[in-house]
Amino acid sequence: MKREEIEEAIRATEERMKADQQTLVELKERLEIVVSQEKERLHYISSKEIIDLIYKHTGKKNNMSTIKRWADEGYLGTVLDEKEKFWALPTKQGKKRFLYPKADVYSFLFEKGYLQPQYKVLDRVSVEADGQPPEAGIVVSSQLLKTEFMYTIQLESSFALLKDIPENKLKPC
Repeated sequence: MKREEIEEAIRATEERMKADQQTLVELKERLEIVVSQEKERLHYISSKEIIDLIYKHTGKKNNMSTIKRWADEGYLGTVLDEKEKFWALPTKQGKKRFLYPKADVYSFLFEKGYLQPQYKVLDRVSVEADGQPPEAGIVVSSQLLKTEFMYTIQLESSFALLKDIPENKLKPC
């Protein structure tokens, strides 16, 4: 290769590197936005997810018109358009999808009897706490705390009370 050809190859490579650096910066910014929106999306629930949640907890089937009526009456909190609020996240094509704050929806569904804790008082459960081997205990109480049920468990081995144990840390014995 001649000197001029080498110099031109270097310039072209530097230009590509500069463009790739700009692309990298833009992709990192976009990723930051997507991650942020994914975290925020976890605080909301869609109409379809509400229907699925009710069915999971009660076996009862509801329809979209029921959810819409509850939303119109203000029971589900602030109604958001998913595509507008979470523009950086992929969404399904078609009709508008509405989202509602999970804490408001869970509270409403619990009051209406559509949401129940998985374990009842006096149920025997296995507790996974802080990396310790699972221990057997008895459910003393449960309460809905924002979007999950928290339990007080009395351990069978020591009679100690464990408070604020999330439902996902319990298993049936």
